[in-house]
Amino acid sequence: MPGGCWICNPLCGKCQPAPKKSGKCPSCGTCTIFDRTEVTAGAPLLCKKCGEDLTALVRPAPLRCNYSGLVCAYPCGKGASAHPEHGYQVCRRNTPPTEEWLAAHPEA
Repeated sequence: MPGGCWICNPLCGKCQPAPKKSGKCPSCGTCTIFDRTEVTAGAPLLCKKCGEDLTALVRPAPLRCNYSGLVCAYPCGKGASAHPEHGYQVCRRNTPPTEEWLAAHPEA
């Protein structure tokens, strides 16, 4: 496994972007699990029971990755870890942010 784990937890996200993200609805308390494709698609992420928008709870904010040096819209744990000692590395799982986000954040 990439991070040295024996079994990959699909909600972990430490060594690679998590295939699934979950969010607990503040209104009804239901836990809803979303696939990576749903989270990165840009559509609202709604509670499966009451329909409340969970986007702010589930969708991660884009950040500059310490591993690759690129802005990533679906970061993993490597993005917040220490900078690699041999410089930036190639990330095969980098998810570039949308053009709208890049236009709104020219410093990124």
